[in-house]
Amino acid sequence: MAEVLLAARLADHGVDAMVASAGTLGWAERGATPHAVSVMGEMGLDLSAHRSRKLAPDQLEVDLVLAMTRDHAGAVVARDKSLAPHVFLPGELVRLLRGSAQEGEAMAKRSMVDRIVAIGASRTGPTIGRPAEEVADPAGEPLDIYRATAARLDRDLTGLAALLGA
Repeated sequence: MAEVLLAARLADHGVDAMVASAGTLGWAERGATPHAVSVMGEMGLDLSAHRSRKLAPDQLEVDLVLAMTRDHAGAVVARDKSLAPHVFLPGELVRLLRGSAQEGEAMAKRSMVDRIVAIGASRTGPTIGRPAEEVADPAGEPLDIYRATAARLDRDLTGLAALLGA
């Protein structure tokens, strides 16, 4: 859901970006759950062609990684420590970008990728994000939980797209 939502919200804000998703677990490639397809359809987005895939080393040459949980973020960083400044939870990045907007002209003059890396590099503490910024996987849950998860993702990713498009 996050991939199709982010791609749509970035396009809405005029941000040209390649968006792809991958998981940190080793399951076999499969389609999105019927509930995920249904909920995205309710939002006017087509998830029917989605195929899950495991994160591969060749996918780690990126500007930004959005993880849904702190465990996922940690798994990405464990594969490549140099990615730490590029890995965020969606809500965390929105919060930190909003805070960085108040850091003055020097930060505003940087490219968005440079701003993101600077923000990531300046984090303190052993973990990425806060517990309240995690987005739980709704797999196996009823449709209303998928809707709530999609609404949460849409809020965070719309906010992120607006900041990236500014």
